[in-house]
Amino acid sequence: MSKNDSENSKKTLFLDIGNSSIKVAFRNNNVWEKSTDNFKSVTYLISWLNQHKDSIQNLVVASVRKDHFELLRNQVTDFEIKSIEISDIPEHNLNYQTPKSLGIDRFLGCLGAHKQEQESVVVVDAGSACTIDIMSEKGVYQGGVIMPGLQSILNIFKTSAPELPTVETEIPSTFPGKSTVESLQWGQVAFFVDGINASLKRYQESFGHFDLYLTGGDANTISGLISMNSKRDEFLIFKGMEAFIRG
Repeated sequence: MSKNDSENSKKTLFLDIGNSSIKVAFRNNNVWEKSTDNFKSVTYLISWLNQHKDSIQNLVVASVRKDHFELLRNQVTDFEIKSIEISDIPEHNLNYQTPKSLGIDRFLGCLGAHKQEQESVVVVDAGSACTIDIMSEKGVYQGGVIMPGLQSILNIFKTSAPELPTVETEIPSTFPGKSTVESLQWGQVAFFVDGINASLKRYQESFGHFDLYLTGGDANTISGLISMNSKRDEFLIFKGMEAFIRG
């Protein structure tokens, strides 16, 4: 999104404010796009929004950081800001014992997938943390799995065992590893993928058929490594946000 967009109709911006990243998306001629800017901090985001205010109609925000949202709401006053919070989700759409601690992004990712399939879906969001969540065909969030993200696992030895080599995100063709690199790949990459595959198998045993979606920064990397067919969609959370505000 550039300053030249002010010449076009104003847009609704969708903001996904996570623990380690901030993503901004919008529809351009009915096609989803992401801002190419790198929002390293909420302060930079606020400055960027104020610079582009002439091309913004309103904001829809999903944030897991209350402090970031409060700062945003207090310093951006030129247009309406709609926040989607877990307390906004009807109780009958949540089969979860601790909804107050549920990250809204987990629910919205499932909602974005469910609106496209209208049946049971599992969403693997492979970011700094990897979440594996399920929503029933009736649109009820059923819970999930939170595990370390791939990059967290790959970086685990950098401080505790810095002499170990860095590895590519591949699984060796033979087991066990016949070199230190292969041994690390089995213990890191395959360890991560096996965790996802095991969770997907448990979902099948507990819920039956579902459609699988991958999103997040490592979605492309893991798509060729997991055992099930899947669909990749980097806009799942934003689609969930849009679906929720439309009702």
